Amino acid sequence: MRGYRGMKRFRGDCPLRIWLSRIVVRVAINHHRSLSRRLKRWAFFADLEVSHEDGTTREFDPPDRTVAVNREVMMDVKKHVNRLPDEFRMPLMMLAVDGLTIPEIATILEIPEGTVKSRIFYARKRLKEALKT
Repeated sequence: MRGYRGMKRFRGDCPLRIWLSRIVVRVAINHHRSLSRRLKRWAFFADLEVSHEDGTTREFDPPDRTVAVNREVMMDVKKHVNRLPDEFRMPLMMLAVDGLTIPEIATILEIPEGTVKSRIFYARKRLKEALKT
């Protein structure tokens, strides 16, 4: 539907198949991001009890906040992640935040798995250098 609605904006500088596949990839990425955001908003009641293999259950014990990461540090990391070029930031976020595997990322971005691995490596390297200063 998006391709049909956007047909007026098709410039013809690439094959129609490529143009449509990019639309599909972008819609899939946006859908995945939207879904993960919506899931983070819900409190799942199954998390309120923890079941053990022997059949016993106990109440959910929230994590200890004394070992939580400093908010300013997290804001600094987020700032540096947002400064990364898209080619490095997208695979890193898909791996770290969305929990996708390397093959899944490669399929979505339509690049080889080795390229995904190298981009994640260089993104982490850039972040490490930026956070040292």
